Amino acid sequence: VIAGIGVCIPATVSWGEEEFQTIATMGPSSDLPHVWPTSGALNFEMNTWWKALLVGFAKLICISFTVAGGYRGGFIFPFFAAGAAFGQVLDAIFPHLPNQLATLCFAAGINVAITRTSLATTLILAFLSGEPCATPAILMASLCSLFATSYMTFLKTQIARSDMDHTLYTHGGTSHSRLTNGDSGEDNEDGSQDVIPDGEH
Repeated sequence: VIAGIGVCIPATVSWGEEEFQTIATMGPSSDLPHVWPTSGALNFEMNTWWKALLVGFAKLICISFTVAGGYRGGFIFPFFAAGAAFGQVLDAIFPHLPNQLATLCFAAGINVAITRTSLATTLILAFLSGEPCATPAILMASLCSLFATSYMTFLKTQIARSDMDHTLYTHGGTSHSRLTNGDSGEDNEDGSQDVIPDGEH
């Protein structure tokens, strides 16, 4: 499947680190460093928004196969590449949005949804792309993605972040899980806690 997609859509080949620039700028397929022939079997060029959308979804399909199949290697830069493609679609929908911001913010959003690393993702994208002035926008996109997807598990091996659970799922300083399990969340004078029976919350 991966090989077939790569033959038809060469921009999906390899891990995405060196392909990112070509995808982010919708450059010609001749700029792709790890592909020959660079235009693939179908002379594919990512020169329209719908082709960018196709590249983004194709890259995600390839990532899903590599992760599920236990292939060696990470998925951070592949997610960046997919996000760069989707960023081109966003730029086509909102033409007044700077292309760099659309690309970097979408790449950050996708990666943070999986890795839960909002700060590291922001720094990597801002400084490796040479766009440090985009740091606030990338950070906002990362945080929005983090809060929007924090309760979702995309990978079987994904480890929940306890600090996120404490931040997001508390009510009045009391853990939501404690309240729903019959715990009032209030300490008595001796340090013990009263349990409210079900039906009396």
